[in-house]
Amino acid sequence: MSLRQSTDATAFSGGRIVPLGASQARLIVNQPQGDWCESALKRLDELAALQPGWDGYSGVPVSFSNANFAVKVLEAVCGLDSRPPQIVPGSNGDLQLEWHFPNGTIELHVRAANDVLAWYRDDSTGPDGIELPMTTNFIAAAKWLEDLESASAAAAAA
Repeated sequence: MSLRQSTDATAFSGGRIVPLGASQARLIVNQPQGDWCESALKRLDELAALQPGWDGYSGVPVSFSNANFAVKVLEAVCGLDSRPPQIVPGSNGDLQLEWHFPNGTIELHVRAANDVLAWYRDDSTGPDGIELPMTTNFIAAAKWLEDLESASAAAAAA
């Protein structure tokens, strides 16, 4: 199943209705929105389609579950006009979501659902930055991204 759309899904006011099998139960799935969305979903689809050994060794493909959780992280962290992160697969099926700005860096290492190691560096943190484990609360990472995007926009306008 693609993260972008399910072939058996029907459009429904900003989301889609996905049948859940013979029980006739349905699940309404909202489509993420924002400037980051299309490219991030496309990249996550590519990574979820990797084959075992994709890295030339014993690389584990990114699971649908891990890619789906990465989308939830992005929904929590990104504003509507946020730029998309670079998304890099790890050899254990994990993901790295990265934003690099002239004045700082954010790296969110999505190891599994509810298991994210966040790292942030800017002029105030020094070269070692700040490292925080995160599970379901990504407010700190959202603030980091907002601060770096604002500083970058201000520098570009000057």
